[in-house]
This record gives sequence, structure tokens and C-alpha cells, in this order.
Amino acid sequence: MRTAFLMTACFFVACTPSYTQTAQSPDDMLAEQEKLAVEQEKKSKEHATYADTSGDNTTASEQAAKYDAKSTDMEISRAVRSAVTCPGVSGEGPYGEAKVSITFINDGHVAADKTTVSEPFAGTANGDCVLRAMNAIITKNFVGQPVTKEVSVKLEAPAAAAATTKGKGKK
Repeated sequence: MRTAFLMTACFFVACTPSYTQTAQSPDDMLAEQEKLAVEQEKKSKEHATYADTSGDNTTASEQAAKYDAKSTDMEISRAVRSAVTCPGVSGEGPYGEAKVSITFINDGHVAADKTTVSEPFAGTANGDCVLRAMNAIITKNFVGQPVTKEVSVKLEAPAAAAATTKGKGKK
């Protein structure tokens, strides 16, 4: 019995944690995080691909303020892919190539009152659908004058679009 008690006592002593855990105050946690941030910054500067831009004349806010044509073109191409489906949605004409003028204002949105579509599409279901697709574009904010872009959207008759799609699937 004594041996069993001694074995049980040894088991509990051996299995208890040997460390003490203390709660950190918010100030201690903040100091530890700042220390880790400083160490991480030092390591990133030592890395071979680190680029020091301190000599650059443009600040980060100035870089962000410039009009981003690449991003805008990407958003326009997405809107054009949406707009080419308009004849299938409306089921009405006219069909052909629609010229759209889009004006972007500083907050990155399209100035809906300045967006226009060429004749004979203006005022039609297809033209209104194209304008909705173009007015939904949002790009990055920029500083300066509004920017106007001219875009072409090819609107095909639904039967012609279906025939084209069927032809691409068969090989």
C-alpha cells in the first residue's frame, strides 16, 4: 500500500508543470510587439531584395494620387465583357459597334451624367444596358482633372452570338 501511494505521489509530481505563468499587462504586450516589429524591420532591410525608396522624390501619397491607367483599363475591360451580353438580355436591337465615352472623377467613380453612347444606341434598351455596365466601374482615387476614356463595345444579335458560340465549341 505504501508503494502504491509513493508511486501515485511521484506520478503527480512528475506530471505537474514546472513553470509559472504570469499575466502580462497591456503595456508589456505592446512593448513586446514593438520589439518584434523592430527586429522584423531590421531583417527585411538586410534582405537582398529590399529597395530603399527614401531618395525618391515622390511620396506614397503622391504615388497614390496619380491616375492609374492600367487599373482603369482593367476595370473597363470587365465592364465591356458585361456590356456585350446586353443584346441577349434585352432581345432588341440595334446591333453593331457602340462607341461609349466614360468620364472618371477624382473619387474613382464614373460621372454618370457625362457617360454617353453613340447613335443609334442612345435611348434604346441595348444602349441603356451598356451605360449601366459602364457606370458601375469604380477605379482608384486620384488627384487632378476628370479623365475621359473612349471605348468600343460590339453588340451582336442574339442568334449571331449563339451561332458563334456553337461554332467555337465544335472542333
